[in-house]
Amino acid sequence: MKLQNILIALAVTGTAMLTSCVTQEKYNEAQALASKYYDDAQNCNEKLEAANVKNKELTDELERLKAAKQKMEADTTNLSRELKRVQEDCAKMQEQNMNLLEKLSTSKSKEEVQALMAEMQDLQSQLIKREDALFQAERDLADKQKELEEKNKKISELNELIKEKERKMQEIKDKIKNALASYGDDGIQVSTRGGRIYVSLDEQLLFQSGKWDVNKNGEAALKNLSDILAQHTDLNILVEGHTDNVPYNGTGNVIDNWDLSVKRATAVVRILLKNSSVDPANITAAGRGEYCPVDAKNTPEARQKNRRTEIILSPDIDEVLKLIEN
Repeated sequence: MKLQNILIALAVTGTAMLTSCVTQEKYNEAQALASKYYDDAQNCNEKLEAANVKNKELTDELERLKAAKQKMEADTTNLSRELKRVQEDCAKMQEQNMNLLEKLSTSKSKEEVQALMAEMQDLQSQLIKREDALFQAERDLADKQKELEEKNKKISELNELIKEKERKMQEIKDKIKNALASYGDDGIQVSTRGGRIYVSLDEQLLFQSGKWDVNKNGEAALKNLSDILAQHTDLNILVEGHTDNVPYNGTGNVIDNWDLSVKRATAVVRILLKNSSVDPANITAAGRGEYCPVDAKNTPEARQKNRRTEIILSPDIDEVLKLIEN
C-alpha cells in the first residue's frame, strides 16, 4: 500500500473513532447495500442462464423443424412413387379385366365361362382393393403435402424473424460504434457474439484504480450510449463489472474484487438510468469479479484488459418462442 493510502486510512480510522455511531450506521447501510448487490448479481446470472436456455431451445427447435421437413419431403417422395405404382397396377388389372371380358364374349363352353367368371371376380376384387389403396395413398399424399407446406411456412417465418432480429442488432451495433467513435478503439470495443452486442469499456475510461465513481469522460460516453438504448426499449441490458486477479487492498465499504465489480456495475447502471426513456425493468447490474477474464495470462497487459465493464445487449426473443410454440 502506498504511503498516501496509509495516511488516508489512518485518518479515516481516527475519524471513525471520534464518530463511531455515525460510521457504524453508514457501515451497516453499506453492508445491506452490498448484500442487495450480491442478490442482484445472482438474479442477473439466473436471467442470463434462462436467456441462454431459451436461445438453445430456439436453435434446437429450428433444427427439429428442418429435420421434420426433410422427413416429410422423403415421405412425400415415397408416397408419390407408391401412388404411381398403384396406378400402374390398376391400369394392368383393368386391361386384364377387358381381356377376360373379350374372352368371355367369345367363349362357348360352360366350364370355360365359369372359370373366366371366377377369374374376373378375383380380378375385380383385387382392383377394388387397389383402388382403395390408391385413394388412401392420394389422401396421405395430400395430407403430407399440406403438413409440409405448413412446416415450410413456419420455418420461413422463423428464418425471417431471426434475420430481422439480426438486422436490427447490426443496426444498433453500428449506431453504438458511431456514437462512441470519438473515444477511440483503445478504451471501447463493440462486438457481436451469440446474437448479442457486447460493449466493453476499459477501466481507465470509467474509473480510477480501486474506485467505483464514474469519471466525467466515462459519464459522457455512457450518456451517448443511453441515448441509443432509449430508442430500443425491447432490448435486455446486462451490465457486468470485471476486475483483475490482484486482491483488493483499498479501504472503505468494499470487501474484495467481487464487491468492487458489483459497485462499478451498479454505478454504470445509475448513469444509464439518468435517461428516463431507459426502462429499469430491462436492465440488470452484475459483478463478475476476477472470474471471467478475457486474457488468462498473469501479466500487466492481461490484467489491464480484464479490468473492464461490459454492457451486454440481448434481443427480445419472445416473438420467436411464440412462433415455435404455435
